[in-house]
Amino acid sequence: EVGISLAVAAVPEGLPAVTTLILALGVLRMARQRAIMRRLTAVETLGSTTVICADKTGTLTENRMTVREYYLSDGRSIEVEGSECSAAGDELLERALRIGVLCNEAVFREAGEEDVVTIGDPTETALLVVADALVLDVSQERAMHPKLAEQPFHASTKRMTTLHRRLDGQHFAALKGAPAVVLDACSSYTSDAGAILPLDAQARVRFMAANEKMADRALRVLALAVKHFDKEPNQLPDEDIESGYTFLGLVGMIDPPRPEVADAIRRARIAGIRTVMLTGDQLNTGRAIARELGLGVGEPRALHARDLIGADQNQLAELARTTDVFARVSPEDKLRIVEALQKAGEVVAVTGDGVNDAPALKRANIGIAMGQRGTEVAKEAADVVLADDNFATILRAVEGGRTIYANITKFVHMMFSHNLGEVLMIFTAIAAGWALPLLPLQILWMNLVTDVFPALALAVEPASPETMKQRPRDPSSSLLSKKLVILIAWQAAMIAALALAAYMWALQIYGPGAHSRTIALLAIIGAQLGHMFNCRSRTRSAFAGLFRNPFIWIAAVIVISLQLLAVYVSPLARVLGTVRPSGTDWLVVILCSVTPVLIVEATKAVARWKTAAIDSRALEAG
Repeated sequence: EVGISLAVAAVPEGLPAVTTLILALGVLRMARQRAIMRRLTAVETLGSTTVICADKTGTLTENRMTVREYYLSDGRSIEVEGSECSAAGDELLERALRIGVLCNEAVFREAGEEDVVTIGDPTETALLVVADALVLDVSQERAMHPKLAEQPFHASTKRMTTLHRRLDGQHFAALKGAPAVVLDACSSYTSDAGAILPLDAQARVRFMAANEKMADRALRVLALAVKHFDKEPNQLPDEDIESGYTFLGLVGMIDPPRPEVADAIRRARIAGIRTVMLTGDQLNTGRAIARELGLGVGEPRALHARDLIGADQNQLAELARTTDVFARVSPEDKLRIVEALQKAGEVVAVTGDGVNDAPALKRANIGIAMGQRGTEVAKEAADVVLADDNFATILRAVEGGRTIYANITKFVHMMFSHNLGEVLMIFTAIAAGWALPLLPLQILWMNLVTDVFPALALAVEPASPETMKQRPRDPSSSLLSKKLVILIAWQAAMIAALALAAYMWALQIYGPGAHSRTIALLAIIGAQLGHMFNCRSRTRSAFAGLFRNPFIWIAAVIVISLQLLAVYVSPLARVLGTVRPSGTDWLVVILCSVTPVLIVEATKAVARWKTAAIDSRALEAG
């Protein structure tokens, strides 16, 4: 019987069930916050994340492009937003708008007298919306200039080309893309007099300066160009279609940052998480957006993807560790950046939405796919799917991951303290030559019935105010750290000592038998119930936020009710071998319940005082 009692007391029977339930409840809570966990292991890794590599468009910004400005090749700058300008009578602006409409895959449809519906990439839909606003008939332009062929945009070429035929049978090519790429394809430009002039070095410098000026205002800049053909395009070599264009101008559009992202990045920094922005935009645009979002310390450090070419693994790791913005990033570059950060010892979360992002999502410690605009391939490769494509949701997921891990630690702390306390109680009583204080069935009653409800209450404990003020947890650290093992040991000894003191008192009053064992059972359950409040935090007072988690009180009521049933319901009392306690017995049990809280509160107060003193001395020294 003694061996069975010790064996039953040593095994935390509720541990597997409660752990699974904690993870399930945590994942459900995170799903309600629009972060869908595809793999349970990701929950633990989220709490260890040190770097988040986030795509700019749609994650840090609203993915709602609006054209703000046209810079035409004749040197004019036309502000579009908030003005009453029109393309009517302005031939060069009309030609630039036409290129934006024709070299475009988005769908444009009128939904009423004033409303229009656009479907497609936000950059391309913005070009259609502004053309319509400047009184260019989009549907008519496309009908008058049917598309014959297309070279779609690709991250490697950074340009898109379409071939068209006019109603008079003439053919022309429309080109849009990165300003530097388009200017390389141009050999001429339209002057202020409407004449076609050679694109010399001086003109190129002037256009690139205009591009940089627009990019410095956080505008995404595209260049527009056109080329007319004297013969059928299919009779021309590829070189003729790739070059020899006439530059028409630049179009600048803004994708405003999400209003909540700047605060989320600040909170991430407090939590010890660095945010790195990955963008396909040019360097100045990326830097301007990063500055607006508060990335980095001081002025954000930005690098062009070409700066990564030729760098060895060590150089790449150093660049990745110190850079806040990577511009003109391709999916291949994203994968290299993730690998470099991991080599630098970081735990990396990376966002992605395209098919080509799958390798980076798979390689990262945490792959985060976009739920709204992400492809199925990206979602399958990811560990987490964001239902709202929002960076702030990533922070909520990280907080959720940390909270789940913290709650698992709390209930492991509680359950191991309780079980070790039971073992110490039984072992000490046997060593002292006393009668067995608890029967095997009584221990099972505690472990399977009584302990489960406090454990579940700790499982749904809300996030601590300190959760996102702590550094990320080292993924190699053990759940049962040395400090936690010491804590469990002395608190288990405290619970055992209180229960044994009550049992000694009962032995003196009632002698060995059912009555003394009943007092021992109720005393250790009371001590464990009080200890449940201690396990809510290792540093904060048990009375802090006492009513934030109503399930703690529900669990306490259930545990007390179960003990009343165990001693006052005759059939259950016969099974458990209990008797009805007297009023004095209940006072002893209540004392055993309150004492653990008072003892642990005193140790927490001393620890907080020491920490405050150390911080004060460090502040004075600084």
